[in-house]
This record gives sequence, C-alpha cells and structure tokens, in this order.
Amino acid sequence: MTDAERLQWLVDREQIRETVYRYPVAVDSRDWKLFRSLFTDEVDILLTTAAHPARPRQIVKADNFTKGVDKVISSFQVTQHFITDYHVEVKGDEALCLCYMQARHFPPKEKPGQPIWDIGGHYTYHLKRTAEGWKIPKYTLMVTWETGRPSDLKLDL
Repeated sequence: MTDAERLQWLVDREQIRETVYRYPVAVDSRDWKLFRSLFTDEVDILLTTAAHPARPRQIVKADNFTKGVDKVISSFQVTQHFITDYHVEVKGDEALCLCYMQARHFPPKEKPGQPIWDIGGHYTYHLKRTAEGWKIPKYTLMVTWETGRPSDLKLDL
C-alpha cells in the first residue's frame, strides 16, 4: 500500500466512523433530517429483537424507515444510545462497520409505572461512498438481550 493509499484508508475510516456516530446522535436528539441523511434512498434492513430474532430482511424507502423509527422513539420521553468497539473494513468504495450497542428508553410522563426498556446487541453497517459522502445502503441491528420491554410496543419498521 502506498502512502497515498494509506492516507486515503485513514480518511475513509474516520469518515465512516463519523457517519456511524451520527446515528445515535440523530436518534436521541430526534433529528430526523440528520437520521435520514445517513442512508441511501433505499435501505436493506434487518432489525431483530431478543423476543423476535427471526424477522426477515426487508428493503424499505429510507423516508419510510425514518418515519417508522421516529414513531417508535417518540413513544419514549427520552432515549440514550451508546455504540462502541468499532471494527471497520474499507474495500474501495464500500465498507463494513461493526459496533456494539446499548440503549435506554425512558417511559413517557403519562406512563410513570412503565419500566425503562434497556437493550443491547450490535449493529452491522454496510456503507458505500457516494457524491454526498459515506451512506448506509444496508444495515442490521441484532438485539441480543433486553429488559423492561413495554407490552404495547409495536416495531413495524
């Protein structure tokens, strides 16, 4: 690898990390414009939960995915998502980023008896270089554990 290739590899890795860092920031701040900007127009997604690990992959419009995530997150007073331990592979104009996650979802004021919903697992982001920077065309969330899941929670994403 030449020095120029090494430098590009480092720049790419940092830009990929910045794209991935924006995901929890957008969700927790409920900045849906920022959230939507992370994805290509169509997204291949797999979202599992500890209770439903065998959900199928689906291809969705990023605008619809954003609305669905907004609907789920807005049912909580506040959320806090953490992502750590990145593994980034860059291969030309495509990349893969794996990171562990934990998230806390605090109940709305009108449901004071509802427990805090805690989840943990990992994200796998497939990214591609576009004219607007690195975008996510494929994404997986594997929830491996959870506590306090609201009984009325609907995850129709």
